[in-house]
Amino acid sequence: MKHLLCLMLAVLFLGGCASQADDGGIFFVYPKKDYIYSVSEGSVAREKRDVTERDLSYLLRLYLLGPQDEELEAIYPSGVRLESLELTGDTLSIQLSALSNQLSDISFSFAGACLAQTCFSLCDADSVIISSGDRQLTLKRGALIFQDDSSPLETSATETEND
Repeated sequence: MKHLLCLMLAVLFLGGCASQADDGGIFFVYPKKDYIYSVSEGSVAREKRDVTERDLSYLLRLYLLGPQDEELEAIYPSGVRLESLELTGDTLSIQLSALSNQLSDISFSFAGACLAQTCFSLCDADSVIISSGDRQLTLKRGALIFQDDSSPLETSATETEND
């Protein structure tokens, strides 16, 4: 139940990041700094990086260093390291250092969603498994968490009259 709640909240946080134009660049997904979360706006943004290195291990280490844009913020605690990376079939397994155990459950899910979205833009994996300490999160390409394009709830005139 706790994990379901975390994923449902992450859907609200990631609204608006689903559509990505593929212009051949490298994009990292980070949360917006000092963002006031709402249903109608996405809380993350893509940051384009001008890098020539396409090695996934290198790119994820670069991702963990945090964004360059001052409007965005790193979501993993300083010092979190990529310990291992394995692409088996269509599944990418990422092992991070246990420092991300410092995150709350919802922050770990949100961080994982940002990292997975970044991975999906960098490789052809259909699912990403992120492990850190005693936590594990699996996210699939095309999952609801990445497809939410909800708009604000509006009360219709009929609903208002019935109240």
